Amino acid sequence: MFTKKWFGLLIAMVMLVATASPAFAQAETEPLEEPAVVEESSSFADHPIVKLLASFFKSLFVAPEVEEPADEGGEILPPETNEDPGTEGGEPVVETTPEPTLAPEEQVAALHTDEDLGFGEITKLLQIVSEAQAACAAEGIHCDVTLDSLLEEYDSGNGMGGLYAKYGKPEITGVGQVKNADKEKTNNGKANGKNK
Repeated sequence: MFTKKWFGLLIAMVMLVATASPAFAQAETEPLEEPAVVEESSSFADHPIVKLLASFFKSLFVAPEVEEPADEGGEILPPETNEDPGTEGGEPVVETTPEPTLAPEEQVAALHTDEDLGFGEITKLLQIVSEAQAACAAEGIHCDVTLDSLLEEYDSGNGMGGLYAKYGKPEITGVGQVKNADKEKTNNGKANGKNK
């Protein structure tokens, strides 16, 4: 008798499921909208902070142009040599192809990805180099400071505190300060913002 009750209950459940299934099958569901596929750029150079730092410190990434000697009339003169062209001291001159220069964005992105530096560290190092160049031009000190030399010092264990002690604490030490300075440079003091 007990098995007949369970068997009857099982048949009732099967019939209930059978009648409910066509109702669900006939119900229309709206197709799901597929999200738009966003293609990621293959380079980290498109990151907004990378672009900001590259544009702010652009002068550090541009190689200075070498001026050709000119005579008094403004005409460019070839370099003076007493040797045959194509030789240097009796040795043939081997011409090398110049290395391609990376865009400032690519150089900042390389500092972040290849050197494993944070954006704050990059900002501080670039500002130290910028201020060292200004000190070199004005006072003739820290003329040997380059980004590569600072990276070597930093990688060898000389922390930011050591670099500050040697070259002085930079005026700009963070990305937020770069943003503010960039806004000031862009607005040139003529912003029409809300009065507070």
